Amino acid sequence: MKVTFRLPIFIFLLALTLGSCKKSNSTDTTPAVATGKFTYKADGVASVADSAYAILYGPKASRAMDIYSSTGKKEGMEFHFSPKTGAQTVGSLTGGNGILLTYYDPNSVEYDSQSGSFNLTTCDTLKKIEGDFAFSGKMQSPGTGIKSITEGHIIVTKILHQ
Repeated sequence: MKVTFRLPIFIFLLALTLGSCKKSNSTDTTPAVATGKFTYKADGVASVADSAYAILYGPKASRAMDIYSSTGKKEGMEFHFSPKTGAQTVGSLTGGNGILLTYYDPNSVEYDSQSGSFNLTTCDTLKKIEGDFAFSGKMQSPGTGIKSITEGHIIVTKILHQ
């Protein structure tokens, strides 16, 4: 049996195969798109998180939730609270009373809440966490600065369960 080989068809198929296997040289390190919305003002400067997610811990009787966000891979927030709707008392790391809200500035300096407000309007631990927040954060050792976080609003739809 004689096989007829057509050069133009071969070149077309070879180009198509090589084109589809082309390795990307992209060095894109953009964070994952935020799930929902996470906005706030730090000392009056507006910020929108690049990414945000929540983690639900523990059995139903003693659940806790954490939310983590980041902006530009440096600045971000970290919240530790009870997954329930309504207002919750914002406390401090040293006082131990209330939930803890933390802000990290672009230099990764940590500011822990001293007082403030946190109100969850939606707390569906399978689909969506939404609420508002504001707090005064105290710089952790060895610094002595204060950071004012205002007009905070979260909508998080990426919720992990542990």
